[in-house]
Amino acid sequence: MFLLVVLQSAWGLPRGGIRKALREHQAVTVTDGLYFSQRLSHFDRTNDERFEQRYFANSTFFNGSGPVFLCVGGEGPALDATVLTSSVHCNDMVELAPRAGALMLALEHRFYGSSIPRASFKYLSTEEAIGDIATFHAMITSAYGLTAASKWVSWGGSYPGMVAGFARLKLPHLIHAAVSSSAPWRAKVDMVEYNDLVGRALTLKSVGGSDECLETVVAGHAAIKSVLDAGNATAIAALADLFNFCDPTALELRSVQKEWAGYGVIDVPAQDNDPAAAGPAGNIQQICGVLAGNSVADPVTALANVSRLQNQGACVDYSYDALKGPDAFTDALSWPYQTCSEYGFYQTCELDSNCPFAKGYVTLEDELGFCETLFNMSAANIAGNVNFTNQLFGGDTPATLRTYFANGNCDPWSGLGVLKSPDGNVSEIVLSVEGASHHAWTHPADTIVQASVAAAKAYIQDQVLRWLAED
Repeated sequence: MFLLVVLQSAWGLPRGGIRKALREHQAVTVTDGLYFSQRLSHFDRTNDERFEQRYFANSTFFNGSGPVFLCVGGEGPALDATVLTSSVHCNDMVELAPRAGALMLALEHRFYGSSIPRASFKYLSTEEAIGDIATFHAMITSAYGLTAASKWVSWGGSYPGMVAGFARLKLPHLIHAAVSSSAPWRAKVDMVEYNDLVGRALTLKSVGGSDECLETVVAGHAAIKSVLDAGNATAIAALADLFNFCDPTALELRSVQKEWAGYGVIDVPAQDNDPAAAGPAGNIQQICGVLAGNSVADPVTALANVSRLQNQGACVDYSYDALKGPDAFTDALSWPYQTCSEYGFYQTCELDSNCPFAKGYVTLEDELGFCETLFNMSAANIAGNVNFTNQLFGGDTPATLRTYFANGNCDPWSGLGVLKSPDGNVSEIVLSVEGASHHAWTHPADTIVQASVAAAKAYIQDQVLRWLAED
């Protein structure tokens, strides 16, 4: 039995690992949009099945011959009409549209939101999504009477940033340029980089971190792991009391111990760190401030103090009921399927890693189990799938022109991003944004408080204008 969940957050790709995300249910709000008839398979020419794919359009600034800005949908929060006015998805594109006279479009990814074919997951792949973009391009070109003067630019952050870049790579005759923000182009099964970089984020002075902050988090988790491994019931009960467990007996279960301490007994929001967070321990600066301000020398007690602040007085709840099997016709398991069939991205905390949490408590075996159970894919299948993905798209050294690769150095996903201009090609722009989390520059400008993030938005927009001036 599995929880019916949606692996989505306000920032795109889930953090904390698939196993943790499978326990956390997040509702998705779906709103109306436009629809068009899309092929179910672009590669099986004998299959005539179709489904309704949702998109959004905003022609407010379009002058008839201007560019077309395409916001690519993905696994993140379901798109709604705000995607083309003010949202976290592609606001760098939205804010540039008036200057460029652009037609703005947003295309929902198949098997997400309301673009759900009532069909097998075998039709869910990035290759099919790129085929969807090609078909969508033809439909829009006809509907708006576009000519070659209207150059297309694809935009996206996180997995949509990958698809936006892949579309430019595979459809250069249709997509003139792409902005691939916070996109982990290199697929990898065991993504030790994620939690290694969570640890590094705790040391970044640009977000209020320090070496001492990381040392406290590491020491606290090591001490907690020692108590749990020793198995002393009294000591474990004391831990449950210190961290305010709703059900103190839950921490007696080995599965709960591994999830709680392996993913972090506190939330370290490196992926979605918000410097403007109002909470008492809502961002890295605040967390490190609490840890440094503790009068106690015990790092476990210091972590417990952070945990209580983050939970706002509520108890830590690890008791939950498994629901009935997931509905095959929602997007609850769409991203988990793609991790098994294409990307991996399993955020482990291995013994030989720099993970700041309880090392050895989240292993690759822990993360892979659902692939076999739900999709009948073995570890060997997954490894082969990941290798093929990198062969198909080039990993973190793709050969593509007019593609902007931007990553934040606070973002744990940057470990698999394109960090060097492949082959020294000057047309491939690579940017590392100091102190920035997951595609923070795609958010509305009036919500951005970091000068480095605001500058990144401007760099990207200016480069796109230069590319649009090219033949």
